[in-house]
Amino acid sequence: MEGKSFFENISELRENLLKYLETKVSYYGLVAFEKTSQLVSSLVSSTVIILIMLLALLFFSAAAGLYFGRLLGSYELGLLIIGGFYLLLGIVFIIFRKKIFGGFAIKTLGEVFFQEDENEENS
Repeated sequence: MEGKSFFENISELRENLLKYLETKVSYYGLVAFEKTSQLVSSLVSSTVIILIMLLALLFFSAAAGLYFGRLLGSYELGLLIIGGFYLLLGIVFIIFRKKIFGGFAIKTLGEVFFQEDENEENS
């Protein structure tokens, strides 16, 4: 019988299987790294945008408070009105936080983690 013996074929099959498993582990490590990088990048960019928007909101709130204070003749009262508005807004967000933020968080994280998988399936 020419060729390799049965045991040589089994040995070669075992080596190929081990190489395959090492390649798969490396592949999934790279996929996890890519997903983590996308998530961190998204978090950093979102944080920067949120901080800029909060800074703008701070200045607009101060301007609105001073405007209402000038209208009412008391700057303290104008700032109190703006503070009360934000207090009411905070209470509304606390009451409806699951409806407002729950779906958004799931959708955003789902897009990051499943975006590549859909592209691979369509190819």
